[in-house]
Amino acid sequence: MEFYCEYYRSSVAYKAAISMPIILQNGRRVFGPRKIANAAIPTHRCELYVARIPSQLDELGFLVWLHRIGQVYEFRLMMNSCISSRGYAYIRFTKEREALAGLEMLKHLFINGERLQVSPSEGKNRLFLSCIPRHIPISLLEESLKLYFPKMHRFAACRPVKEEMQGIGQEKVLNRGFAFVEFADHEDALEAKKRFTPCRVRMWGADLKVQWAKPKEEKSRGSMAYRDFSTNNNVKDDCCRLRLYCLANNWSIPVILYGRSFRSRNLQYGGILIKNIFSGLHSIIIVEINVTSMSDIHLLLCELAVQMIERHSAIPPYSYIIRACSNTKAELVHLLEQNDDLYRANLEAKFFSFTAIRELLVALQLIAAHNSKIVLNMYKRAFLTHNPVATFCLDSNHPLGQFYAILPKFRNNPKLNNDFNDMEINLLLKVKEDVNTTDSVIEIKTINEISVKRAIFKAENLFLKSQKIPKIKHLHYVDIEALISKECYDTQQYINSNPVWIAGQTYQDAVYN
Repeated sequence: MEFYCEYYRSSVAYKAAISMPIILQNGRRVFGPRKIANAAIPTHRCELYVARIPSQLDELGFLVWLHRIGQVYEFRLMMNSCISSRGYAYIRFTKEREALAGLEMLKHLFINGERLQVSPSEGKNRLFLSCIPRHIPISLLEESLKLYFPKMHRFAACRPVKEEMQGIGQEKVLNRGFAFVEFADHEDALEAKKRFTPCRVRMWGADLKVQWAKPKEEKSRGSMAYRDFSTNNNVKDDCCRLRLYCLANNWSIPVILYGRSFRSRNLQYGGILIKNIFSGLHSIIIVEINVTSMSDIHLLLCELAVQMIERHSAIPPYSYIIRACSNTKAELVHLLEQNDDLYRANLEAKFFSFTAIRELLVALQLIAAHNSKIVLNMYKRAFLTHNPVATFCLDSNHPLGQFYAILPKFRNNPKLNNDFNDMEINLLLKVKEDVNTTDSVIEIKTINEISVKRAIFKAENLFLKSQKIPKIKHLHYVDIEALISKECYDTQQYINSNPVWIAGQTYQDAVYN
């Protein structure tokens, strides 16, 4: 978030964010509300509840991020003091469809290595009453509260456990010391709450405390720490999830690069690049795939990338060498820091073609070293050809700087919800048999450093979901033979020749298609 303000300083999102009025009110910092000419005030359906916010939040950067999704009407951040947040906030957009888009994007956003908890906000139409004498029957409690709250819409109180119950019959049942009073709308609830200042009501010889009820979706801080936020049932597959992670965190478009294939051995090599354009940090995942029992190697590469992202709650700080044995099992064979020496890791005996792995690693590092916009523009221009297969050259002086371009939707994957930018770069490495990869961009480390890392790292099994998109045929190989015959394309694509033009923008230029 710290880079957002500088990068988007001249954007509409930045200007909208800095134009919001700011006030400190009743333990919360309020940005907005924004004045909307000739328009109704957005309802609670346009509001989101966000928890697990870090105590130190770059508020302006976060507002710029939100305004890239849609116009924010109001942002209420609950504060412990003037400098630290209480970990939750309410975000209200001007339109409901923008709130739905924000809901999905926030689920995939990482802030300071933490994943947020987000849910639709309920309207504040419920009051929480505590300090109720426990000897009052629930039926009497409901009748008495109707006199104090004539506009009460619904009442709820919990019965005690069996050990606390006394007497026989419904009239004699004790309460647990608290109750909820629900109203038809926020205005009625606010009017009822204002009647009792300072938030107290005298009943049955006790001072009952009246306060706003927390949203039903909100969990206790203790339960949040153990809740699993790694799954999202609304996302269709891991290709979609990968693009959403990159889009939400303002990373570059993921680049999926296929390498050599050995059909006689049922092997395909592939890799994927994830890059943060602000910090320059990137992660490369190289996979040797046994396609014998594989459903879709494209989905497999995306699933492995998603696993590594969710493991670190950020772009992984390492590059990975993985062997995929089947639809359900893979082995993490080795990991590398960005400048580690692959040649001295003694991995040659562990793979059928270590040359294919070296080629993919060097080629993806070459792509990572180039500007993401330049790579995308060259990728799109590559399709301006009548040749059977589109090609482009990223670096004519590098033996691994030439690629075949594959259509971004060649697998006919489902589109992202909310018309999000779902651009993807798919490439096939163009190699010759006599390519020498020793002159790579990988910096040589000393043997002692490599030995220390090898002593710490242990091979690890990864479990896969064996996923497959319905009505899409299997994908086992992506090589020049498959490109010429269109074997790797989904049948719904009906690709007879290269298209005239491929549209699409970087994730930094546009959130939506």
